[in-house]
Amino acid sequence: MRVFWTAVALLAALLLQTALTQIAPGHARILDPFLIVLVYCGLTGGEMYGMLAGAAAGWIQDIHFGGSVLGLSGLTKILIGFSVGISSTRFHLVEAAARALVLFVATAADALIYTQLAAVFDVAAYEITPVGILVRALVNAVVGVAAYEILERRGRLGMGVRRRA
Repeated sequence: MRVFWTAVALLAALLLQTALTQIAPGHARILDPFLIVLVYCGLTGGEMYGMLAGAAAGWIQDIHFGGSVLGLSGLTKILIGFSVGISSTRFHLVEAAARALVLFVATAADALIYTQLAAVFDVAAYEITPVGILVRALVNAVVGVAAYEILERRGRLGMGVRRRA
């Protein structure tokens, strides 16, 4: 069932990113819904689940929004998913502040790793500035923590209803 909900979340991320690209193409890179999904998977499922969600998210992102070389986003997202998953098994990351910090660091790491991999493979990457990374990391942290809270409240409500029945 977890795989099904991850696929639904990745489909929702694809639809959201596509809509953002159509509505505001210049600002579409500020929010990364794929990263938000894979960080949640890493936080809740550990390193293996984070890596698999990262691979799927990265490949979808590469196929639909990538450039001439497929796999750069996939490799980047695998590394981020593994790192978040391994840290979630070592540290207590269930509070909103901890999750916001994880999303902030994961977003910054995603941007930096992607640009470094693009440079290694001599692929043109989008220009990234420290202010751009900061804004992107803040937006992803705020949107991600809000989405996580909504998901977990719905999950608690749903479980509460099942227990009473």
